[in-house]
Amino acid sequence: MKLSAKKLIAGLFSLTLLIALPASAISLKEAQSKGMVGEANSGYIAVVQESSPEVDALVAEVNAKRKREYASIAKRNNIDISQVAARAAEKLEARLSKGEYYQDNLGRWKQK
Repeated sequence: MKLSAKKLIAGLFSLTLLIALPASAISLKEAQSKGMVGEANSGYIAVVQESSPEVDALVAEVNAKRKREYASIAKRNNIDISQVAARAAEKLEARLSKGEYYQDNLGRWKQK
C-alpha cells in the first residue's frame, strides 16, 4: 500500500505535534518557581507576570480542579466554599518554596 506524499507529511506533522505538546506543557511547580503564577489570597492561583496561552491554560485547569475540590469539602462539612478556599489559601501559602509568590490580604504580590 502506497502512501501519498501529502498523507505522509500530514502524519509526520501530527506525530510531531503529539511529541511536542507534552514537552511544551508547563507544570504548576515550574510556573511557580519561575514567578509566572502565585498563590492568590483567594485559594486559587493567579498570573503574577505577563501571561501566555500556556500559563492561562494552566491557571484555568488548576483553578477548576481546586474549585471542584473546595465545593466537595464545603458540601461534606456544610460550610460555604469561600471558607474552604480561604483556609486553603493559608495552607498553600505556607507550603511555598523560597522565592515563590503569594498574594497578601491587601492583594499585593510578595515573594516568600
